[in-house]
Parts: sequence; C-alpha cells; structure tokens
Amino acid sequence: MRLVGELDLEPRPLIRATLTTLVLCGLVALGSRGGRWLDPALLGYLLATLFAGFGVAYRYFSWLERPATGMYFRHTLRTLLSPKALKALPRMALLTLDQIVLQRFIEKRSLKRWGAHALLAWGCLLGFAVTIPLVFGWVRFTSEGLDATRYQAWVLGFPAGSFPLDSFQAFVSFHVLDLAAVMVIAGCVLSLIRRKQDEGDTATQRFDLDLLPLVLLIAVSMTGLLLTASEKWLQGRNFATLSFLHELTVILLLLGLPFGKLFHVVQRPAQVGVTIYKAEGEAEGRLACRSCGTPFIRANQHRDLVALWKELDLDGARHGAQGGGGVHHLDLCPRCKRRLVAKAQGVRLHGAFDPFATIPVHAEPIPDPTSMKA
Repeated sequence: MRLVGELDLEPRPLIRATLTTLVLCGLVALGSRGGRWLDPALLGYLLATLFAGFGVAYRYFSWLERPATGMYFRHTLRTLLSPKALKALPRMALLTLDQIVLQRFIEKRSLKRWGAHALLAWGCLLGFAVTIPLVFGWVRFTSEGLDATRYQAWVLGFPAGSFPLDSFQAFVSFHVLDLAAVMVIAGCVLSLIRRKQDEGDTATQRFDLDLLPLVLLIAVSMTGLLLTASEKWLQGRNFATLSFLHELTVILLLLGLPFGKLFHVVQRPAQVGVTIYKAEGEAEGRLACRSCGTPFIRANQHRDLVALWKELDLDGARHGAQGGGGVHHLDLCPRCKRRLVAKAQGVRLHGAFDPFATIPVHAEPIPDPTSMKA
C-alpha cells in the first residue's frame, strides 16, 4: 500500500526515515549541550543536513524494501550476528579495505576512472567528516588567553586539547577543508575529461544525473577556496557575499544528495555483505544445470531465488512437461535458457528459425537444493 499523492511515498520507509531524523535531532541536541554550542552562522547548513539525512534514510529504507535487496541485507545481518561472525572479521576487514578504502573494483575498469573516483570519494568524505561535526555543534574552537594566541578544541562539550595559532596543527585544522576542495575539484575535472573522451559515456550521460553533481561539487569547492583567499590575501573583501554563495551551493548539494549519484556513498558499504554472500555460496558449492549438467549457480543463491520468485508470484515457470511437471526455469543455465528462447521462436515461425536441437529435460521432481552438492 502506498500513500496517494504527488510524491507517492511508501509508508514504512517514511515512518522509519522520520524516526531516524528525530534520532539525529536528538543527537544534535545532546552533542551541542541543548543547542548551546550551535553556531548561528551555520543554521542553514544544519537544516539542509537534517533534510538530507531524512532523504537519505527514506531512500535507503525504500531500497531495503525491494525483495532482492532485503534478502541480501537480512543475510548480512544474520552473518554479523551469528557465532561465526568473529571468524569472518578478518575477511570483512580485507573486503572493507579493498571495496571501501582502496575501491579496487573501479581500478579494474580504468586507472583514470579509479583516480577520479578516489579523489572525489575521499575529498567528499573528508569534507563531510569535518563540516558535519561543526554544523551539529559536536566540535568547536575557542580562543584562549588575553592575547588569543591559542585555540581550545571542544568535542561534545568536553575539552580536547589546545594548540598555538602559529603551529602546524592549527594550519592543518584550519585548511583541511581546502585540501578536500582541491581533491574534489581534481576528481571532477578528471571525470569531466573522461566523459568527454569516452564516446560511450558521452552518448548515455544525462545532465541531471551525471553532470549536475559534478558542477555542484565544483561550485562548493571553488566558493570554499575563495573564502580562504578572501580571508588570507584580500583582507576579507567580499567575504559576506562569498559566504552566502558557498552556503547556497552547499545547501543545493545537500538537497540533491539523496536523489543523485552521491547516494552511492551510502550504498557502497553494502557491497561488503554481497561479497561475503557470494563467498559463502562458493564454499557451499554450485548446482548443476538440469539440462546440460554444467554447474552454474550457487546453492544459497538458488534457495533464495526460489523463495524470491514465490514472493513475487513468479513460481510457475517450468519447461519440458505438461500439468506442472518438468524442469523449473531456475534450474537451467543461461545457455540452455537462450536455447529455449530460440526454440520457441522457431515454433512460432513454423520451423523457419530453429538453429538449436531440442533440449533434453527430465520430468522427475526436482530434488531439494539443500541436499544437492556440486
């Protein structure tokens, strides 16, 4: 059942996203000591971040509502909560390093694509890691002493060390966002160059999905760097205007976060669970095709697909016999399925198209997949 309206919102994801946003508001209030340490200048960023949090949560919960995605998610939870989770920790750590940190799955496609993606991913994550605690009031800095030559850092209202204004720590603290901006701009430029040179990307790309996020990221990064330039070399000239433009671009980026390709930042950790699922299936073994005998599908995947087809009311595709017997569609390998399609086309064309021989299928009942071994 769906809520009728222009947005066509789904009830369960909507309720869960609302609760998630309320929890996030509670964490903001708790970490900022009841809002005492919230910076009024960052109020626009705060509201946009809360909206983005709601949108991301709603889309993520809607994504989990899909039968196939929910199946992977439940399996991952069972793995994490099972007694064998400790044994799987080393493998999960290696997968996290490969899939999340190094992102080598992109390196296999293209070194240029991997470099652009790495700069974008880590530049954005570094920027979010710095700005979100500041916007939520979880981290703040105050000056110390009569001459204000030292800065005191506060985390969740507790002192977290101080440092001189002319120290290396101060330089890194004040310019880490500039580093993130340079990384993002470099990644965007590499992405735009690749999209211009790759004819396939040029033919299939869309402005709203592929180019607009890059434009917004460049706008956010450039206005952020201009703020630093105004404060550092221009004696603060036009700082208020640049600050407004930077806030506007950041808010536009946050509002579009749940709806564009940047949502992959939230989805990517799920890839670790999928990889574990595949590895467990390979360890259990593959089932053979009921027609040609070639092992082609993992046993755990077969069980879940059978359950998924029943959930989607697709349990009825059988071949080779009448009255409900024959071989189930899921028990045939892709090659044999293609041969069935070709044979059906030949029948419809009265023999004018029949390049394949008849597939031998067995009418006996299909054994329980759990009892079959590769």
